[in-house]
Amino acid sequence: MQKLLTIVVPVYKVEPYINKCLDSLILDDKNLMNQLEVILVNDGTPDRSAEMSREYVKRFPNTFRQIDKENGGHGSTWNRGLKEATGKYLRFLDSDDWLTNLDKLMCDLQNCEADMLFNRFNKCYVEDGRVETVGIALPLTGVEARPVVANEWGRANDGPNSFNFWSVTYKTDILKPLQPLFAEKVMYDDFIITWAPLIFGRTYKTCDYVLYNYLIGRPDQSMSVSKQEKKARSYWSCFQKFEEVRSKIDENAVPSDYLKVIDRSICGYAAYIFWYLAFFPYKESKTKLGYLKSNYLSERSNSAAFKRYSKLPFWLFYLVERLSSFKTSTFKSVREFLKKMKSKI
Repeated sequence: MQKLLTIVVPVYKVEPYINKCLDSLILDDKNLMNQLEVILVNDGTPDRSAEMSREYVKRFPNTFRQIDKENGGHGSTWNRGLKEATGKYLRFLDSDDWLTNLDKLMCDLQNCEADMLFNRFNKCYVEDGRVETVGIALPLTGVEARPVVANEWGRANDGPNSFNFWSVTYKTDILKPLQPLFAEKVMYDDFIITWAPLIFGRTYKTCDYVLYNYLIGRPDQSMSVSKQEKKARSYWSCFQKFEEVRSKIDENAVPSDYLKVIDRSICGYAAYIFWYLAFFPYKESKTKLGYLKSNYLSERSNSAAFKRYSKLPFWLFYLVERLSSFKTSTFKSVREFLKKMKSKI
C-alpha cells in the first residue's frame, strides 16, 4: 500500500535536537502512523545522531527507515530522500526543527488531490526564546483545492513569507521529475524550492494551523572575508543548479505566466547573490559578475551592489565591497568583545 506522506529528515551533528524532532513524528493514531513514512538520511554524521535516530527505526519499523551514506551535504540528503520517497505527498524536515499538528495534516491529506498544501509555521529564536508565527501568504481555500495564480505566487514570494519548505507539503509527483533537484556539498541549497514546484504544480490548498517549527540561531553568522567566500561558492553552486533545472523545462508544457514568475525568481536570486561574488578571487569575481549582468540583471536592478558595480571601475568596486565587509566584521567583533567585558564587570 502506498504511504500517504513521506517526511525526509537529514541526520548530521544534531545530538541535542534529534529526539525532539523525531518524537514530533510519532502519532497516537496507529492508522495514521501506518500511512506515514519517515526517511532518515544519515549524512555520515561523526556524532551519535545516527545511532539515536536508528532507535526510532527499531521502535517503529513500519514508519521509520534509515539510509546511511557518505557525507555529501544537506542537499544530497534531500536528493536521496526525494529519490526514495514512496508517499503520495512529501515534506522536508530539518533535524533541529520539529512539527506540531502532524495528525491534522495527515487527516487533511486523506482525500486531497492538491499539488501543494500550505500551513502557517513558527520561527523559534534561540537567543531570546521568542516565537513568531508566520501566516499563509495565499488566500485561504477551505476544503477545495484552488488553481495556482502565478501573480499571487510571485507577489507572496517577493515578501518575507517566501514559499520555502517550512510552509509547504508537496505532492511527490511534482518534484520527482526534477531530481536531483538540490545542489550538493553547499549551503543554502533549499532556495530552489521557492520556485521549482511551479514547473508541475497547478493547484494548492491552505490549512490554517501551524505545522512546522523552524529553529533560528544555531548557524555561525561570521562576516569574515573567508566566510563570505564560502557563502559565495555555495550561492554560485545553487545558482548553477537553478540554471540546470530551468534548462530542462519544456516551455510548451508550462503556462507562460508561470514561466515569468520562475524567471523573475531566478533574476531576483542573481541580484541577491551579486554582492557575495565580490569575495571570489579578483579574476573569477570579474568573470562571474559580468556573466550575471549580461544574462540576468538590467540597469533597473534594485540591488545596491549592482548599482555600485555599474558606476565604478571594477577594481574600485571590488576593493570597496571587500573593505566594507572587513569594516563590518571588525565592528561586530569589537561590539561582541565589549559586551562580554561588560557582563564580567
